[in-house]
Amino acid sequence: MFKIVTCLIAFFLTAAVLFGIRQMRLDLTSQSAQISAQIARRKQILWDQQTKIAADTNPQAISARLAVLRSQDAGTQPAAPSSGVMVYATPVFKSPQ
Repeated sequence: MFKIVTCLIAFFLTAAVLFGIRQMRLDLTSQSAQISAQIARRKQILWDQQTKIAADTNPQAISARLAVLRSQDAGTQPAAPSSGVMVYATPVFKSPQ
């Protein structure tokens, strides 16, 4: 009788351990799927950002923007005569009183 009870207890303990291991495997599989989906979303965001950066920094887009900025600057600021001499201004800081 003692042997049968011992075998049943061992059987139930083994079943409980196997059930726990199986549950942990399912949890890890679920987490892995969530992480994979998150990685895929972030890769898509990164791809979109890289595409936007490439479109904004291609030579044709840059030259078109520079032309627009030059035309805006030429229309708003009169051309100053240049003497060819560079003057560097040194900022003067006053102590707080």
